[in-house]
Amino acid sequence: MRILLVLILSLVSGSTAGLMGADTVVVVVRHAEKEADDPKDPNLSLTGQARATSLAKVLADCPLTRVLVSEYRRTLQTAEPTLRAHNLPVTTIPIRQDRAEAYAQRLASLIKRDHQGEVILVVSHSNTVPAFVLALTGVQVPPIVDASEFNRLYAITLPAQGRPRLIAASY
Repeated sequence: MRILLVLILSLVSGSTAGLMGADTVVVVVRHAEKEADDPKDPNLSLTGQARATSLAKVLADCPLTRVLVSEYRRTLQTAEPTLRAHNLPVTTIPIRQDRAEAYAQRLASLIKRDHQGEVILVVSHSNTVPAFVLALTGVQVPPIVDASEFNRLYAITLPAQGRPRLIAASY
């Protein structure tokens, strides 16, 4: 976990040194493990709550400025420990009826247009995380197909000039 924090902080500190304008850093995760209590909008399980706390610890020294989640409880519940630790409000970007690719494009456009220079945590879903990483970086990452895979984390730097940088890790 310590190595992951160092990698994320290196992306963030590298982004603040640019002379051509502020870079944007986006940390992207899938929501944590969920209960089977509601087929449409389940809560996090105890394991998921522990993972959400772990995410907050990983990001404790990351200078987050914004947290974006979908309209589903599991994304907000995954983000809550991080929100509390950084004293940030949450911004909900509803998926609505969009396909994963359309949602990812809409979210990527919003970040590029309205949030340049920020450090953002995005909590999303198994189908939207890979599509969102592709929309931001042009890099195809493996799909999240395993129902038990909740530990991927992507750290993306969108420089004011040049190509995006991507780090894939687990937490």
